[in-house]
Amino acid sequence: MAFDEARYRREVLDAGLPVPEDLRIRYQLPPDLDPDGIADVVTAVRACWRRHRTRLKYRPVVEELEAGYLLHAPLLRAAADGDTAPLREALGTQEQRSRAERERLHDALLEAAGGLGLLAETTAWDLATAHGVGPDQVRRMLPDLGLRIADPDRLPRTPPHPAYGRCAGHLQVLRLRHLADFLATGTPGGRADGPVRVFGGPGGGPAAPADEAGVQAAARRWARLPHGAAHTAAQAVVAAVRVVLSEQGEAGLAQALLYDLAEPLRRRRAARATPATLLDHAVRELSVAEEDARRLVFAVLHETDEDPAVRRLRQLAADGRLAEAASVADRVPEDMLPEEARELAGHVRARLAEARALVEQARRLPSAASDRAWELLERAEETVRDLPEADAVRRTLPVPPATGVTADADGTGVTVRWQPSPATTGSPEHILLRTTSRPPRDAGDAAATRIALPSAHATSCTDPTPPPCVPLYYAVVVRRAAEPGSPYSPPAVCGPVVHLPEVSAVRVTAGDGEVRAGWTCPAPARTVEVHRVGPDGTETPVPARRDGFTERGLDNGTAYRYRIRAVYDAVAGTGGDGPVRTAGVWHTVTPLTAPEPVARLELEPVPGAPGTLRARCPEPALGVVRLYGFDGPPPWPAGTRLRLAELPARPLPTRREPDGRRVGPLSRPTVVLAVTQAGEHCVVGAHALACPHPLGPLVLSRHGGPGATAVFDWPSGAGEEAEVVWRVPGTDGTGRRVITRAGYRAEGGVRLPVPDGAAVEAEVRPVVTVGGLRAHGPVARAALPARAEAAYRIVRSGLPGRRTVTAVFTAPADTHARRLLLVRSHGPVWPLEPGDGEILAQAADVTLGPGHDVRLSVRLGRGPGRWLRCFAEGDGLVLRDPPHSTLLAR
Repeated sequence: MAFDEARYRREVLDAGLPVPEDLRIRYQLPPDLDPDGIADVVTAVRACWRRHRTRLKYRPVVEELEAGYLLHAPLLRAAADGDTAPLREALGTQEQRSRAERERLHDALLEAAGGLGLLAETTAWDLATAHGVGPDQVRRMLPDLGLRIADPDRLPRTPPHPAYGRCAGHLQVLRLRHLADFLATGTPGGRADGPVRVFGGPGGGPAAPADEAGVQAAARRWARLPHGAAHTAAQAVVAAVRVVLSEQGEAGLAQALLYDLAEPLRRRRAARATPATLLDHAVRELSVAEEDARRLVFAVLHETDEDPAVRRLRQLAADGRLAEAASVADRVPEDMLPEEARELAGHVRARLAEARALVEQARRLPSAASDRAWELLERAEETVRDLPEADAVRRTLPVPPATGVTADADGTGVTVRWQPSPATTGSPEHILLRTTSRPPRDAGDAAATRIALPSAHATSCTDPTPPPCVPLYYAVVVRRAAEPGSPYSPPAVCGPVVHLPEVSAVRVTAGDGEVRAGWTCPAPARTVEVHRVGPDGTETPVPARRDGFTERGLDNGTAYRYRIRAVYDAVAGTGGDGPVRTAGVWHTVTPLTAPEPVARLELEPVPGAPGTLRARCPEPALGVVRLYGFDGPPPWPAGTRLRLAELPARPLPTRREPDGRRVGPLSRPTVVLAVTQAGEHCVVGAHALACPHPLGPLVLSRHGGPGATAVFDWPSGAGEEAEVVWRVPGTDGTGRRVITRAGYRAEGGVRLPVPDGAAVEAEVRPVVTVGGLRAHGPVARAALPARAEAAYRIVRSGLPGRRTVTAVFTAPADTHARRLLLVRSHGPVWPLEPGDGEILAQAADVTLGPGHDVRLSVRLGRGPGRWLRCFAEGDGLVLRDPPHSTLLAR
C-alpha cells in the first residue's frame, strides 16, 4: 500500500489538534497489517512529518505526533519485524476504547440537546474538545442522532415598542396567552386556530402574526364587546398594535409575539424547568408549532449563557482561526454584539486584513524572490491559521533549479553530482531523473526514470543499474516538499554519458604454479581482454575466454597483477568508431604450493581464565593455521583439500603466545579443527574436543560417621559426567569415580569412602563426549584436614552469689586449638555460636592431650543468661558437649 500524502494531510495535518488517537489514521497503516507495508508506510509518514515541520501551522501537530511515536515505536518496530500480535492487540484495545468513547459522546450530545434536536455550535465544539475528537467528527455523528447544529434565535428581552409595554397586562385581563390569540379571535379567552407559526418569515426569521388587514379585522371583532374592563383592555391592545405596525411594520408585530411567547418560558426556565418541560409548555399551553417550539425553547435556554456567537468568536480567535472568526462576526449584527465582542471582532478583522495583505504582497513578488514570498506566507499563517488563499499562492511559487550537474560512468554505475538549489524555504527536495537518447523534458516526463536518492537533501547519487551502451541523460529537478502541490523547478540536465559495464563476480584463485579466474561477462560486450602487468608496467596478453582464463607455468610465491577489461563494439556517444574498452578491474594473486595439514592438535585449559584454552600444534612449512569450532565432529576427514569459501565464515578468536595459541573464550564444548590455509585453498588437519568450563568450587565436608562428601557447581555447558579423584595423605591409595549428573543429584553430592576423621584431598573435572571424542575439562581441587576431637565439662565451686565455674578441656590425643572460649547465653536460648552470648573467659594457642588439660575459670555473677557453653576453634577440631543438664548457669 503506497503512502497517500494528500489524504494524510487532509485527515491528520490539516485537521489540527487534537491528533487522532486511531493508529490506523495516525500512521496510515495498511488494512491487512502487512509487515513490509507497515515498515514502508511508517517510514513515509515520519518523512512527511519532517517535511512539514517547517510549516508553522503544522508544527504543533507534528510535535504531538513525534511525541506519540515514542510510545508507539515498539509496537510498530515489532510489527515491521513480523510480530503483528502486539499491534493488533493495541488496535483492538483502542477500538474498544473508541467505541466506549463514542457511546459516551452520543449520550453527551443527546443530553446536551435536551430532546430539542438542536445544538449550538459552541456546545458541539466544547463536547468535541472534552472527548478528544475533532469538531468534524461530531458533525458527522449528528444526523444519526437526529440532531443538527443551529444558531440560537435572538429573542427580544423587552417589548419591541414602548406602546406595547403594558399589553401583557391587558392580554391577561382578556384571558389571552399572547398576541396571536388576540389577533385571531375577538372574545376573551379565545384561542388561535391551529399551531402558531413563530418562525416562517424570509430566511427562517420571525413570522408576523398578521398584516395590516388582519389587524383591522381583529380591531372590528374586539369593537363589538360591550363597554367594560374587557372592552377597554382590547382597545388598548389594538391601539398599541397599530402603533407598532405603523412604525415597525410586520417585523415589529413578529417581535411582539416572540416577546409574549418568550416571557412565560423564561419564568419557567428560572424555576429550573427542564428542556422537555419547556417544550411541552410551548406546544401544549402556548400552541406553538412543534418545530418552532424547539427553536423557541432552544433560544431561551441559551439566553442566560454568554451569547454562543460571541463565545464561538472568542474560541476561534484564541485558536488562530481568524478567517472563520470573521465569518462568525459578520453573521451577527454589529449592534447585537457586546462592547468587548465588538472590539474582538474589530481586532480579528484587522489581523485578517494584515494577513491577507501579506498574502497579496507575496503574490506580487517576482519569481526570483520566491523564498521571500514563502516567508511572507508563513508570517500570514502564523497570524491566521485558516487562511485559504495562502496555500493557493504557495502552490504558484517557483523554486530555483539546481546547477552544475555532472555525470561520470565508472563501469559499475553512473555517479551524478550537482550543486543544490539556492532555495532555503519549504524543505527543498531534489529529484533525479534519467532518460535515454534525449534529455528529460520536465518532472512529469513519462519516459524518465526516477532514481532514488540517499536523502532528500543529497547532492550526489550513484545510479546502480543504468542501461548499458546507450546515451544516457540525467536531470535534477527541485520542489518544495513542505507543499506537495508546489511546482517543480526547470530540469538541470547533463549528458550524454554511456555506461559500459565491467565484468562482474570476478573469482581469481591461485594454485601450484597456476592462476585461474572466472567472471560474468556483460551481455552487450563482444569479448574480454586480460593482461598480466609486470612490476615495470609492461603488459603481457593472457589468452582468455568469455567467462575466464587459466595461466600455468608461474613461479610460486610471486605476486602477479592482472587487468581484466570488457570490449564493446562501437557505441554512439563515446566519440569513436572502433571497439571500446573499459578501464578494467585489477586483481593481484600469488601462486602457492599445496598446504600441509596439521598432524597433531593438543588443547589444555588456561589457569585463571574460564572458557579459555591453549592450543599446541606443529607449524607447517607453508601456509597459515586457523582454528575453527564445530558443535560435533568436523564434516571432513584430515587431509581434505577445500576452498576458503567452503569453511565457516569466521575462525575462532586466537592470540599467538610463546607457548602456543590462546583460544577463546568458548561458551560450550567445542570440537576445534586446525586448518592450514594457503592463498584461496586450505587443507583440513587434526581436531580435538575442548571442554572449556570447570566444575566448582569444590567443597568437602563430613556429616557424621566415616566418609566425606564432595559438593560442587555443575554448569549446563560442562557436560553430563564428572570425574572425581581423591587421596588420603600418608597412604598410597587413590580413589577414582565417574558420576553422571543424575547420580550427583540423587546422592546430593559425591560420597568419598575415607576412614573416619582422616584427612582427604580431592579434585574434580568435567568429562564431555561429542561424536566419539572424549575430553576432560579444567580441574577444581579441595582438601579436608583430619578431624580431632576434644571434650569439656563444667565444674562449680563456692556458695550461691559467689559461685565460681571452671571449664575443663580434655582430648584423647595431642590436639592444637587456636582458641578456647567459655560463653554464657544472653537469655534462655541455647547458644549456637560465640556471638549468641557473653564470652566469660578464653585461651589462645593451646595444646590439649593426655595429661594436658586446659582450665578456664571465672566468678559467675547474677544475670539473665541461663546456659553455659564452650567453643573451640582449630583445623578439623570438633568439641563435644557434655549433657545439657550440666550446663545450666546456676
